[in-house]
Amino acid sequence: MKFTSSSIDIHSDHFQDEPCLYFRFKGKFTEEASNRSTQAWHQMLESNLSERYVFVWDCEEMNGFEISARKIWYQYMNIHKRQIARVVVVGGGILIRNAARVMLEFFGLPTTIAKSREKYEELKELVHV
Repeated sequence: MKFTSSSIDIHSDHFQDEPCLYFRFKGKFTEEASNRSTQAWHQMLESNLSERYVFVWDCEEMNGFEISARKIWYQYMNIHKRQIARVVVVGGGILIRNAARVMLEFFGLPTTIAKSREKYEELKELVHV
């Protein structure tokens, strides 16, 4: 899968030998960007219902989000929560990391926070147990 826009890029990858969707947020995450990007990953997950994925949210270049964008994201996270093995949050300011942490606690998803891409790369190479 590959999706590219001015505020989010998404591509398929692997994280610790597990299938992964890597989300790179850029600038402010808007309602429009949320609508377009959630449709992209929703369709991909709908076509692979038996597969579970690690979601990596790279927030290093993110500087905020619209509440309406988060609501849309919530809706699709709820639809696919059984397909999400865990979420790794990369970078971002403390407010963004905390907002992600609160969202993920709501869904009860295992979460790892990597404060930088360098820390993420170290984690990526570790074997998941």
